[in-house]
Amino acid sequence: MKSKVNPLAIGMFVLVAVAAAVTTVMVFGAAKFFADTEEAVSLFSESVNGLDVGAPVKYKGVLIGKVTAIRISAGSESVQESSVAVVYSIDLDMLRRKTRGNMANFHDWIESQIRDGLRAKLNYQSIVTGMLYIELDYLAEKDANFSLEYGGLRYTEIPSAKSGLEELGKAVEKAVLNISQIDFRAIARNVNSALTKVNDKLDAIDALGIGASVKSTLASADELLKNSNKVVSDPAVKKSLEDLDALLLQGRSTLSNVDGLVDKLDAIVDPQSPFRFEMALLFRNINESMSSISNFMEYLQRNPSSILTGKSLSGGLRGGGEDGAASGGYGSEK
Repeated sequence: MKSKVNPLAIGMFVLVAVAAAVTTVMVFGAAKFFADTEEAVSLFSESVNGLDVGAPVKYKGVLIGKVTAIRISAGSESVQESSVAVVYSIDLDMLRRKTRGNMANFHDWIESQIRDGLRAKLNYQSIVTGMLYIELDYLAEKDANFSLEYGGLRYTEIPSAKSGLEELGKAVEKAVLNISQIDFRAIARNVNSALTKVNDKLDAIDALGIGASVKSTLASADELLKNSNKVVSDPAVKKSLEDLDALLLQGRSTLSNVDGLVDKLDAIVDPQSPFRFEMALLFRNINESMSSISNFMEYLQRNPSSILTGKSLSGGLRGGGEDGAASGGYGSEK
């Protein structure tokens, strides 16, 4: 007999499952549910190829939101002149932290920043992948003229600025086109022709003759080395080298003796040396002796008889005569 299903148990199971699901969503998605965000829009006249929903929105390089919608603007009269409206959400909490709490009211703050030159621009996330993102930065001069094309009340419009990506894409396309026009086959043919000519020239070179010349040169060098060894090993040459060494040694000894003699002469002629003092004293005594001899010879010339009679004492005492003045007090005994 089958047991009856208890509706209360089923109801409790369903309630627990729903509560668990709600709790999981609130825990992992609380940031999305309770985030303070603001929707903004920018209109771009250039191609937005590479920009997808969910692409980052950055303010001066800091992530503050993401793209939520991409639409074609119906405001233009011509399809060719139509713009692309990109709607993105901005995390106001992140923006307040970036602006250090200077943003009290988002609408007033964004209007003042637009007047200061804040613009939206497309930029590459990666040149390799071609993915784009929205960059908010001060790309215009302060109080520069701008026009708002959205005209709606649902979103806050931020003017856009030319990114230059279209010009860059055209330049890359042109470069690729120029590369594709290069005739690589002709270049390869020219290279092969040049290599063939070089090989022919190399083949025409007399490699055997060059090898023989090199061998002959090496043989001559070996013979020259052998002759040099013979000359050096000759006994006469060795004896000459030994005599030369001995002569050099004698020259060094002679130079040493000359150096010693010069040192001695320096010591002799030194103003403070004893030898120089004694020589000066000797020359002074010789000078005095010669002076005495000179006086004596002059006296003999004037008084030749004094050799026999001696010097007169009276003449010295009188002091009036010429002989007395010259005698200097010399006397003789009678």
